[in-house]
Amino acid sequence: MKAYQKRISLSSQAYYATPDIYFDKKINQGRPFAYHVYGTGIITVTLDCLRGTYTIDTVKAVHDFGKSLDPVVDRGQAEGAIAQGIGWLTVEEVRHSKEGKLLSNSLSTYKIPDIYAAPKEIEVVFLEDSENKYGPFNSKAIGEPPLMYGIGAYFAILNAMRAFRQQNDFKITAPLTPENVLLSLYEKKNKHVQV
Repeated sequence: MKAYQKRISLSSQAYYATPDIYFDKKINQGRPFAYHVYGTGIITVTLDCLRGTYTIDTVKAVHDFGKSLDPVVDRGQAEGAIAQGIGWLTVEEVRHSKEGKLLSNSLSTYKIPDIYAAPKEIEVVFLEDSENKYGPFNSKAIGEPPLMYGIGAYFAILNAMRAFRQQNDFKITAPLTPENVLLSLYEKKNKHVQV
């Protein structure tokens, strides 16, 4: 209480500065990243070709965590990022009016992934024998990189569409919403679907 009343901070702050990174904008050269994160994923989907709806059945990923600081937390981060990436490419549709006004500006007009959009099964495996000498305790970033596995959901749905309508030349922009899937499957001239 005395420290509080005298406005003495009892907390400690620190930050980590990654060593040996640099970039010269004048010559466009340098080493802007200390490390890269690697991984791969396989995604399976089931597509209802009469309604355009789909389910993400499984996601199996091997991800480069470096040396995990906490495997449970890291696995949760990866699973959350995978769900976010799938949402980004399947349901999160940004809409604008003809005048350029953002129409999808609230949760009532902008669909975000929920438990029903999540894969039925997610399996994330740690890449073995991967350490990062530049990260704190040899770790690597885990928050955003697994988001990219969501791209697999897009292509799994697109491949299912192609299997159903082999003669069509699908040119679909993301997100691959059920509405876009349905319109593309049954479009007579198979024009480019603009989202």
